[in-house]
Amino acid sequence: MSPLDAAITSLEHQNDSLGKARNDYLLKEAEKKNFEATMVQKAQGKSHAEKVVNAQAQEAWVAFAKDLARLEAVYEFQRLKFTILEKSWQTQYLQTKLDEDLVRKQR
Repeated sequence: MSPLDAAITSLEHQNDSLGKARNDYLLKEAEKKNFEATMVQKAQGKSHAEKVVNAQAQEAWVAFAKDLARLEAVYEFQRLKFTILEKSWQTQYLQTKLDEDLVRKQR
């Protein structure tokens, strides 16, 4: 397998990982508004601001926020890794073109 083929294979695998991480993150993000509204609605307090503060002080709110942050971090990491692999592929591609040009010139 050539370095260019290996780079393409790595990109394909990383794209799959990136897609899964993105899906997991976006699904959790989609739950956020409903979760917050439900927590605020159930919270004790006279004003909306007081209810929000009391809801945010609950362990369930903190756990949800941590889960969401963790999923976002995984997604961002996978996206960064994809970008690095993409740059590696571009490097391999350009190197292959340069090598082919040198071989042609030497013939």
